[in-house]
Amino acid sequence: MKNRFIFTLTIFCFFLLNGHAHSETRPLARGARLPDAVFLDHLSKEERSYLGLSRKTKFSLKDISGTLLLIEVFSTYCTSCPRNVPVLNAVYSSVEDDPALRGKVKVISIAVGNTGNEIDSFKREYKVLYPVLSDLFFIVHKALGNPRVPYTILVKKNMKGDVVVDAHQGEIGSPDSVLHNIKSSLSETISFSAPSRKSKGHKP
Repeated sequence: MKNRFIFTLTIFCFFLLNGHAHSETRPLARGARLPDAVFLDHLSKEERSYLGLSRKTKFSLKDISGTLLLIEVFSTYCTSCPRNVPVLNAVYSSVEDDPALRGKVKVISIAVGNTGNEIDSFKREYKVLYPVLSDLFFIVHKALGNPRVPYTILVKKNMKGDVVVDAHQGEIGSPDSVLHNIKSSLSETISFSAPSRKSKGHKP
């Protein structure tokens, strides 16, 4: 009975995350304001240090240090999502090895519908280098417009609020193309757009 329940839950999450159970999918696009998302702190000491966070029960994306956030939204149930890991690992390593980018750019993933144990298993299996946050109850996923996964955004932090400078749905490009976009976004000035959340499908 327990195995049947787990199987049913897995199938439900798969269809939910691929957009079949949502009546509307409107992911954030360029110029959109990033909603303030709150997470429980299940991070390691190293991950907390990397993100510039002090030890506390909860934290938000606004608490993360840096100028630019590369955020991937995924699920451990998603069959194509693991193919993004080598690209994101390479981007993470390149940023940390570059004095001009280290500290300014942070790479994270948000696992929607996944428990801490599922995330830990995924990180071990695919050798994930960057922090993975849990959105177990789809609260952040809904705030981001119920995107199909994988979904990746570049977010620039400023005094007026965090703004999406690029968004892409699906597998991301090569590490070089992502790094090029990161460097361009750091020097770019972008204002908030009118309230619209239709994704342009650009690759971060």
